[in-house]
Amino acid sequence: MKGLIIMIDNVDLKIMALLKENARMQWKDIGQEVHMTGQAVGNRIRRLEEMGVIEQYTIMTNKAKLGQPVTAFITVFVESPNHMAFQKFFKMEEAISEVHRISGDGCFLLTAHFASNEELDTLLVSILEHGNYRVNLSIGKMKS
Repeated sequence: MKGLIIMIDNVDLKIMALLKENARMQWKDIGQEVHMTGQAVGNRIRRLEEMGVIEQYTIMTNKAKLGQPVTAFITVFVESPNHMAFQKFFKMEEAISEVHRISGDGCFLLTAHFASNEELDTLLVSILEHGNYRVNLSIGKMKS
């Protein structure tokens, strides 16, 4: 894939922005926004999917309304020999919704959601078996 240039124009970008706002939006409604037929929009969406630009469709949930008002961003510092064990660990933890391998300060950045600070503390104790951590708590979501 090295050197592969994916051709995307402003219409594709607008279609993706509309889908990001509402993945269930009808092709004909998208077409009205971008001045195309629904069929032409569908063709573009299929092309974007085939190229791997659109990877999936999903929903976003409000974790606080689902009983998980505590959102933590956890930077984890893991020694090299422990990376594989830590990867197995985070794949099994339901509270962890995102994991990014990062450069700079730390090895991994986790996003996790909890019903209470006590649940967060339980996870942090488990993380200590793999390495050290630094925690930042969300005080409010500004943008999805």
